[in-house]
Amino acid sequence: MLRKGAAVLLACLFSHAAYAAEIPQGPWAHPEVLKAALGIGMSDEQQPKFRDGVTNFFNCRVLAFNKLMKGRDQVDIERKLRSKTNGCLRKMDKEMAGFLNEGQVPKYETYRETLLQFVPGMQ
Repeated sequence: MLRKGAAVLLACLFSHAAYAAEIPQGPWAHPEVLKAALGIGMSDEQQPKFRDGVTNFFNCRVLAFNKLMKGRDQVDIERKLRSKTNGCLRKMDKEMAGFLNEGQVPKYETYRETLLQFVPGMQ
């Protein structure tokens, strides 16, 4: 009976791991992007502000996409989304400049460029 319980437990663990591997990860979770984020060298106080800034960027982008999809003018949506995304990036840059020091800003810019490599439609 114990063997059967252990087998069920292992099956559940492995099936969960396989399921988790199939879940698409956002561009912020790509190993290169994470490495660039760590390279900024943020303090414990800066990290939550950074996460909020990145979250706000992606929320801004999703809202812009949804607004474009609801609109009647369906011409050149990719260009419009890139333009809206650039606006969201400017907001994120301004937000990050509020708490990053001068030495961290170039490292943040490297992070931003690395992130954009993995954002669909921004290549």
